[in-house]
Amino acid sequence: MRLALDAQELQARALVGELAPDLAASLASTDPHTEAGVAEQRRLVGELLERISTDERPEAHRLAALAGALVRKSVWIVGGDGWAYDIGFGGLDHVLASGRNVNVLVLDTEVYSNTGGQASKSTPRGAVAKFAAGGKQSGKKNLGLLATS
Repeated sequence: MRLALDAQELQARALVGELAPDLAASLASTDPHTEAGVAEQRRLVGELLERISTDERPEAHRLAALAGALVRKSVWIVGGDGWAYDIGFGGLDHVLASGRNVNVLVLDTEVYSNTGGQASKSTPRGAVAKFAAGGKQSGKKNLGLLATS
């Protein structure tokens, strides 16, 4: 999703440079990391859409379709601990290592909830869970530490 949004933003910025160069400079100078900056981006996109609404060129139609990509969007990846610590960890590791601007929320129940509470890599050492009645022997995988590396 992040790659697609970034590609759409690049296409939209190129078209704005072609069709409305004065707005291209204004859009480039906004700060997408502040609420005021995002509000300004939205205002400028509205102005852009109004300006190109009567333009019949194919480029204008393409820009109208892509204009929303000019306002920076957050990408959230949400999953459970079974996905984040185990079966999907290779993909999560790849995304984090890419350095792309994404947010990750892991809903950590510390067991495999879909199997009725079986111990997982997110289960802390010594915790009692299904199939670990004597307590888990190994430590909990430290996802935060892995993400920083």
